[in-house]
Amino acid sequence: MAWNGAASFAQSESGTRSLWVWRTALSESADVVAFAHRNRIRTVFLSIPADDRAALEAGAATPLLALRAFGSAGLALYCVAGDPSWVERTRVDPPDTVQGLLAVHATHGIFEGLALDVEPHTLPGWKDDGRKAALAQNYLALLTLIQSAAGVLNTPVLATVHPTYAKYTPPTGTGETLLQTVARTVDATDLMAYRNSEKTLESFAGAAMEQLAGIAKPWWLGVSTHPNSPPGTSYATLPGARFFHAIDATAADLAQRYPGSFQGISVEDYRNTVALVG
Repeated sequence: MAWNGAASFAQSESGTRSLWVWRTALSESADVVAFAHRNRIRTVFLSIPADDRAALEAGAATPLLALRAFGSAGLALYCVAGDPSWVERTRVDPPDTVQGLLAVHATHGIFEGLALDVEPHTLPGWKDDGRKAALAQNYLALLTLIQSAAGVLNTPVLATVHPTYAKYTPPTGTGETLLQTVARTVDATDLMAYRNSEKTLESFAGAAMEQLAGIAKPWWLGVSTHPNSPPGTSYATLPGARFFHAIDATAADLAQRYPGSFQGISVEDYRNTVALVG
């Protein structure tokens, strides 16, 4: 399914909500689908555990049925892949995990797109300016490889990005920031700003949001429900009954500010959100 750049999920109430799902076996898919349906979540970014991926690649029927349940329920499903170590060396082919997911998708047509959560900024070498340049170059080359491979299947690629990418200009010669270059390379981005108020969001990620809007490709804003996070970063401190109201209000404001490109709020993650809202 190709992105329609003119369309914005943020234009509908249900479209403002999406959900990242980690540490969850495909045997629990019915629970995830039910949670999404109850809470008007439109898009699911699903990380498939290694055992389930192996079963999928072997052609097992049960995990395929579990994945198809998302589409049957009207959910857009994006399969997640990514590891910071992927950018520690140059590559000529996409990582095995990505190749495996795309091979299954080529045969069975199981997802809407591929969501990449690589996060090179978490590597120790990112703090070294000399090493950072090489890691950034490898990261951009990796995204280009995966974008090309997914493009053969007309499959959109989304990449998570961090607000600090808006302050770093890699030695690519384009003069653009890393955030802008990433956003141009892939079909969509998810900005993992992780702030629980619009005031702190603006100070931390305002420049990043402006840069993404300037690219005119779809982007989401990530929020966190992780407990024990640094103050001001997670919605876990908010009463559960107010959570969806709070993120919907932020989504409505951003949809007015960035019409056409802003897609809505993405919630990180399923298990912590279930614990928060019940």
